[in-house]
Order: sequence, then C-alpha cells, then structure tokens
Amino acid sequence: MDRPAQRIVIIVLAILLVVPIGALGLSGMLGGDDEPSATQAPTGPADNRPTMDPADQPPRPEIAKPEAPAVMAEQTPEGAEATLAFLLESYTYMMTSGDTSVWEASVDPNCSVCMTFLDNARVLNDQGGYLVDGAFVVDSTSFQAAGDPATGGAPASGVATAHFTQAESILVDDPTRQAIPLGAVTGQIQAQMLWDGRRWLIGDMTYLPAAGQGEGGGAPSDGGA
Repeated sequence: MDRPAQRIVIIVLAILLVVPIGALGLSGMLGGDDEPSATQAPTGPADNRPTMDPADQPPRPEIAKPEAPAVMAEQTPEGAEATLAFLLESYTYMMTSGDTSVWEASVDPNCSVCMTFLDNARVLNDQGGYLVDGAFVVDSTSFQAAGDPATGGAPASGVATAHFTQAESILVDDPTRQAIPLGAVTGQIQAQMLWDGRRWLIGDMTYLPAAGQGEGGGAPSDGGA
C-alpha cells in the first residue's frame, strides 16, 4: 500500500477527539493546517518517522471478542446506555484485531462518523497495523428520550451520554515505521440513539473533553509526523 494510504490511518483515534466528532484529521484536533482530513488523500510531507523492523514493534495483543449484553436488545433507556457503553468498550478490540463486526451491529449506516471509524479500522488492519492498549472504561451513562416523556410508551430515540476514560495507547499504523504513542483521554461521548425495532443503533456521536483537557487530550505531541 502506498504512503498516502498509510498516513491516512494516523487519524483513526484523532476522530474521537474532535468537537464535534466529524470527518476531520489531526488538523482539526491540533489546530494545524497541513494534515489531511479523514475523507481526503493527504498532500502533506512524507512520513519521516524512523524505520523499524516489524519484529521490533510492540506485539499485537490478543483480545477476546466481547459479548454484547442482553439489555442492548431492550427498548429501554438502559438498553440505549448499554449500547453506547459497549461500543466504547469494544473499540480497542476492533482496532487491535481488525474485526469490525462488533461496531457494525450497533451503528446506523447513515452515521458518517461511525462509517469513518469502520473504514479506518479496515485500512489499518489491511496494512498490518493495530492498536496496543487504549482500553476504554465507562464510568457512568445516562439517557434522555426524545419527545415528551408524559406521552408514555417505550422510547424510540434520544441522546445517550457516557463518561469515560481511555488509557494510553500505542498506534502501530505502519509496521515498518516507528509507532505513535497516544495519551490518555477523559471526557464524555454523547450519541444520538435510534431504535430500529430490534436493537438500538448509534446515529451520530459528539466528544466533550473533560475540563482542562481541551480538544487534543490524547494526541501525540508531534502530531504523528
């Protein structure tokens, strides 16, 4: 795979750190003007990171595929909250293993942010890349149903919020180049939730950084260059 395709996956985690989440790359997170967007071929300088023997890279962790909790299939606030929590908690598995099925089952096809995550996860895996560590811990969740609660009945849409911390991680985006360290991240994810008749789906997501952290909480200091 050529260099532009390899550089595009450097923004895999950066998408999470944009306010609101969208098809932006490191420029949106760090305030620079020379980084590519997630949907455009990059035109910046070549990757000048030191070369590496792939055998010297941090090994790809072996992570068991997480099982979705049964409550995710319930048309309740608890079901919506569990769906968002599971999406975050299964992120490291997807980025480490390359298996996107856990996310595909919980996102609406019209969620452009979600599709960008999935596309980048596939590209990363196709070129032999993976994530090391970076586990999410969801501390609390809440759900606000759309419409007037006084009307009664089960909610069909609303906004779920998850307070989380993501541990430090290492992104091996190109096994022949020095890996990229990424700092810990703390904040909130707000997600538009939709009930499709069988399960909750995520229709959009927005990241709200913790106080004092700013938009670039988990970015490498050199922007991955």
